[in-house]
Amino acid sequence: MKQFALRRLYSYFETDSQDIESGSFDEKLEALDEELKALLEKYDLKLLSQDTRFIPLEKLSARKCEQCDNLMINRDKNPARFDKEDMWIDLDTDYNGIIWDGGTHEDQELCMECLPIEHRWGYYS
Repeated sequence: MKQFALRRLYSYFETDSQDIESGSFDEKLEALDEELKALLEKYDLKLLSQDTRFIPLEKLSARKCEQCDNLMINRDKNPARFDKEDMWIDLDTDYNGIIWDGGTHEDQELCMECLPIEHRWGYYS
């Protein structure tokens, strides 16, 4: 039986409002897209779609874990996570393995994997 094998690839880069408004990163992303397309074709794979999301760090309490660098939402500061009424519904579902839950412990912002078990947002609590 024939099947389609779909593969997702997630990556991120840090930017700011000035870069977004000026579009200064567009050339880099276009060059990356061309190289990625050529690499996929080398392995007989086809690029179907891609998108770029801009996640306002302060507004959503998004951070990198101070211990392991996982991307996370500090749920102590943003218990609602993403605004599902806005364009973030898929981020709350599809990106759960990409942008983890986390919280604050002993003045550090840590992802759910690095938080101690007794913390409300710790992975094993």
